[in-house]
Amino acid sequence: MPAALAAPGDGSADPGDDIVVTARNAGASILGSDTALTAYPQSVRVLDKEDLAALNAQRLQDALDHAGGVSHQNDFGGLWDKYAIRGFSGDENAGPDILINRFGSNLGFNAPVDAATVERIEVLKGASAALSGRGEPGGSVNIVTKAPLDHYHAGATASYGSWNTLRVTGDVGGPIDDRLAVRLIGAGERHDSFRDHVAGERQLIAPSVAWAPSPVLRLLYQAEYMRNATVLDRGIVGIAGDAKAMNRSTFLGEPQDGRITQKILWQQGSAIIDLGNNVGLDLGGSHRDGSLQGFGTMVDFGGRGLQADGRTAGRDRRYHDFAWNDLSLRAELTAKLDVFGLEHDLRIGTDRVRHSLDFRLDRARGTPARPILLIDLFAPVYGQPLPTPPASLSRTASFRSESVYAQDVIRSGPFTLLLGARWNSFRENVFNRLTRRTLATDDRGVTPRAALSWQAAPGVSLYTSWGESLRLNPSDGNATFDAERSRSTEAGVKLSLLAGRLTGTAAVFDMQKRNVLNPNAIDPFVKSQIGRQRSRGVEAELTYSRAADLYATATYTYVDADIRRDQDATLIGKPLSNVPAQSGSMFALKTAGRFGIGGGVTYVGRRAGDPFGTSYRLPAYTIARAVLRYAVTEQVSVRADLDNLFDTFYISSSYANVWTVPGAPRSFRLTVAAVF
Repeated sequence: MPAALAAPGDGSADPGDDIVVTARNAGASILGSDTALTAYPQSVRVLDKEDLAALNAQRLQDALDHAGGVSHQNDFGGLWDKYAIRGFSGDENAGPDILINRFGSNLGFNAPVDAATVERIEVLKGASAALSGRGEPGGSVNIVTKAPLDHYHAGATASYGSWNTLRVTGDVGGPIDDRLAVRLIGAGERHDSFRDHVAGERQLIAPSVAWAPSPVLRLLYQAEYMRNATVLDRGIVGIAGDAKAMNRSTFLGEPQDGRITQKILWQQGSAIIDLGNNVGLDLGGSHRDGSLQGFGTMVDFGGRGLQADGRTAGRDRRYHDFAWNDLSLRAELTAKLDVFGLEHDLRIGTDRVRHSLDFRLDRARGTPARPILLIDLFAPVYGQPLPTPPASLSRTASFRSESVYAQDVIRSGPFTLLLGARWNSFRENVFNRLTRRTLATDDRGVTPRAALSWQAAPGVSLYTSWGESLRLNPSDGNATFDAERSRSTEAGVKLSLLAGRLTGTAAVFDMQKRNVLNPNAIDPFVKSQIGRQRSRGVEAELTYSRAADLYATATYTYVDADIRRDQDATLIGKPLSNVPAQSGSMFALKTAGRFGIGGGVTYVGRRAGDPFGTSYRLPAYTIARAVLRYAVTEQVSVRADLDNLFDTFYISSSYANVWTVPGAPRSFRLTVAAVF
């Protein structure tokens, strides 16, 4: 495609131009191998620079909507990324594993990922714990970030859209000499919202340095600082089972609460050492500091919340003060060997993770007989005196883990065999400052993985995959819980035809988890451990990409996810929250000379609206979008995006009927991009 229609603000050529990325691809990739995707025996959806540019993605969710099998979950009023993959959502707050360059990144309460620093997104479906850590059986998301390039480049974007949304990005860098290169990425954004009294802003800066002091040693340092500030908005209330009973713009908090502010600084460093004879040593570390502070008022649960008249609700008011810090260290020995006619791509490693959390939540709350901060859901009046929240939850947590793991990708003719295993040991100590009680959790185990693919014909592969996962269930400050254990099995077919322009995967899968935590319907901070969940289904994705001509992608997923065993018999057979039985998406972008025109459709089926086993359901929806772009010159392009083309009133996700999140109405975005 013309340079003006390339990734906005990137200014880069092929990933192979990276000074360090070419050497770190396998290490940063969730695959841990440079095996071709058609031969790799597991479902992997890679959204690279071309995909992200075609979708004009600004957040992680803009891309994951087209990954297939990914559904939106409760995201704490938009303050972090939360998804389910193939029906399983992972940790209640953090969701499934979200990795950055294969280091865990969603310990704590991190702001939604900004696409300005993203090189590509890898969604690995099924078990990945053997190589990548904690491992959710539904899958993991790995974000490979932009690194310095071996040529000078500069790029910038500016966009303006509905609700006074203004965003600018910049990306500049290049070599200092033949061994040293740098890159600097920045982004700034401010916006109002279709939601009354809701606004936000963010600032991001991300420097990186690549240095190759010798032909056998490559060093890379990357960092990102983000400040994200937004009003805590829990959405609307579903009344009498109707998720759309209220006006989608009505805000049920208090404007005088102000904004929640998140500050996150992460840093990563890696050293890639060539030991000769196709043997290497990869060393890496990742460090993250974060904080979240601010007030929020929201509708309460049970008798403290929605009242019998169906139009009045009581609320609680909270002050959040969270701080976290984590450090991950990793060492891996890599080798590519030929043994008895078999090609081995071997990776043996060890890692250590240290995470600490200081969690303080003050909460003013009424009783079922005397709810407080009453508000009319259909004619809200703001400005009543707000109570100072007393201490409610106050604890510190310290998490430690050590692991040893190995993965071998073995190739022989048309066959590729993957074998892997990880030994995990983890422990958590939680100190409840209010009860003066210390709670300790200690567990360990082995998570094996095996998969096989067969190239049945040129460009066509059949595969099957199996794996197990082990995940710590964190204490809620009142009790400890057994570790969550799971297994995943799948089989499928992969395509790469028309010289690689047409690619796709279709798979059937079956997964089970046990010892899953479930929140209490009256107080979501109180947890119970349910018996077993199961998810099984079918998914397919197909992409056609021809440079400067046509990009088209489509996904479809069917999921049957429910509770299979529990001490509470009323929960057995109930569907998992926010997981549609059927979902799908299509998007296409056609380029003709200087013009590009395209659009897409997303369908999400009917879903359970809470994890409590009630009859509350979110209705199915279909939304459409349209795209028009024009290359003014080889360096400058203009693009218009129109989302929710037919102004559909839909529900994006919910935690419960009192926290139901409506999707945005019709909106536009105009983007000017320049690359040099």
